Amino acid sequence: MLDARFGLDLGAVRLIEATGCTVLLVGLDFTVEAALTAAPFGYSRQQLVGGSLLRILHPDEQVAFVQTVQALVAAAAGLEDVSQSTLRATHRILLPAPAGVGGGVGGGGGGVAMRASAVDTAISMVQCPGQPPRLLFSSRYLLPDGSAAAAGAFRVYPARQAAVFM
Repeated sequence: MLDARFGLDLGAVRLIEATGCTVLLVGLDFTVEAALTAAPFGYSRQQLVGGSLLRILHPDEQVAFVQTVQALVAAAAGLEDVSQSTLRATHRILLPAPAGVGGGVGGGGGGVAMRASAVDTAISMVQCPGQPPRLLFSSRYLLPDGSAAAAGAFRVYPARQAAVFM
């Protein structure tokens, strides 16, 4: 379970969930290694863990997202403490559409209707002693579901700068 692997007790997990963020631990190959929140973006942990994070990113923003993360990883390569490498990005993810809702955006779920939603994500490099570096994704919804999600949302910001969505 999550506690033993990452040294988090149930109280720490509940504290993370109380922030309203979806928190994912992702390998440098974009494989989701852990979901630290109960229902990340409306998916169960089992639906995400072991699969590619790219599966839930909007198809129009996948290339820019991958290039941005690769730049973060490259910038962190020369640092003694990789945890100082963080950036923020606004982007679209694909969410399972509510039951009975058809249409939507392709690319996310093998015949399942999907809808796009904009999120603000802090992407941080993390490395525990004796383990390879990983990416910590902490995301929260940027806009109410469906509003302006059809327009390109991808933006990158310094980690400590407020995001302004126009």
